[in-house]
Amino acid sequence: MYKLSYYTIFSDLLNSKGDSVLFCTRSSQAFVINNNIRERLERESFDELEPEVLNALIESCGIVKIEEDELNVIRTENQNFITDNNVKHLYTVIQPSANCQLGCYYCGQSHTKKNLSSADSSLIVDRIRKKISGSQDKYESIYVGWFGAEPLMGLPQMRELTTEFKSLAEEFGIKYSSKVVTNGLSLKPQIYRELAEELNVRSIEVTLDGTADYHDGHRYTKNGGSSFDLIYKNLLEIFSLPDYKEINCAISIRCNVDKRNWSDVSNLINKISNDNFQDKISHFYPIGIYSWAKNDAHDNALTKEEFAEKEIDWLIELIQAGFKVNLLPARQKQVCAAVDPGFEMYDAFGNIFNCTEVSYSSAYENTPYILGNLKKPEEVSQVKPLVDWNEESVITKFPCGTCKMLPVCGGSCPKSWHEDMRACPTSKFNIKQKLALAYINHKTNIRELI
Repeated sequence: MYKLSYYTIFSDLLNSKGDSVLFCTRSSQAFVINNNIRERLERESFDELEPEVLNALIESCGIVKIEEDELNVIRTENQNFITDNNVKHLYTVIQPSANCQLGCYYCGQSHTKKNLSSADSSLIVDRIRKKISGSQDKYESIYVGWFGAEPLMGLPQMRELTTEFKSLAEEFGIKYSSKVVTNGLSLKPQIYRELAEELNVRSIEVTLDGTADYHDGHRYTKNGGSSFDLIYKNLLEIFSLPDYKEINCAISIRCNVDKRNWSDVSNLINKISNDNFQDKISHFYPIGIYSWAKNDAHDNALTKEEFAEKEIDWLIELIQAGFKVNLLPARQKQVCAAVDPGFEMYDAFGNIFNCTEVSYSSAYENTPYILGNLKKPEEVSQVKPLVDWNEESVITKFPCGTCKMLPVCGGSCPKSWHEDMRACPTSKFNIKQKLALAYINHKTNIRELI
């Protein structure tokens, strides 16, 4: 006996024939169905479906056994993925500097002229070595996220540590790679080339909060100066490198959006398109600002519903301009690094965390988010906040436990929920429009069951 999965979403009718899209969030698979199939699914008359239709929907978890506890299955799948991934890939985030050139109004960090010491760098290497050598299962890779403040202000430390990580990877016969999140001010073409070719950086995220006037109203230097022109010049020069596509280091652009700059997102899309480097960007994504380190940035945020409505317009513009666009959310088995019991982040002072949103902030001093310090390994706490996120008692405490989007959202930011901040992704509020866009856009990633 079967039932229609709770985790299915129907689009509105898409044409005069009565076609619609069925999205199975447990598998992130979408199907074009006609009105006859939809009607039979809605009244669960599965015996009236063609065998190939029935089998496709069972395989995609659109139809499941009637006794199946779907929430428990999703949580188990998520936890098994985290466990399996943790023993194969050692992911670590390092903040080589506590300094940053910018004074973005929505940033919750306090920046200081402090870089990671050589002594603490050695302790990081020793700690990672012990994790690798002490694991019962052989790791396949070491993956480092260079994060800030502004990580390129700690470039010497990045160089030093990368040499050590490469040696570790060679010693244990595994791979080493990394990524960088940067404001882009120091991302000169020669630095980009060094990051990619010598420091094993495979992806870089740069933030542009609109065109010059709007961006500079968000992301100004510590003395109030502008930053857009220099960042954009760096990107133009990198994208103009004759061997850019062969360098194998993808650049994505993030656009932090609030009430003050949302109207300029389209202008930024047009500017990038007019300069013809939309095909050089791996991903362009606007994202709403939120409270970081318990500051009041969210007071200037669009509501989730407002952002979701505007996002559809931006997606249409991106598609029309030839950007790479992911319309349908993928299955999310690990929502963030904080739910991985093996994950750690190290800041420039040697402090250890298991969440990337809490460093350099007085709001989290003397809280469980600070696990300890590299200099006192015997005192590092083994109790990590948020790793219990996939437990039923935790996830059902929040709206995530009854949300059809849970499989492709994972709950978004667990820390935000614990701080009484709604963390839902925009897809929760515009998934039907995204399904329609995917249908119109050459039926991207959609199978036909008609």
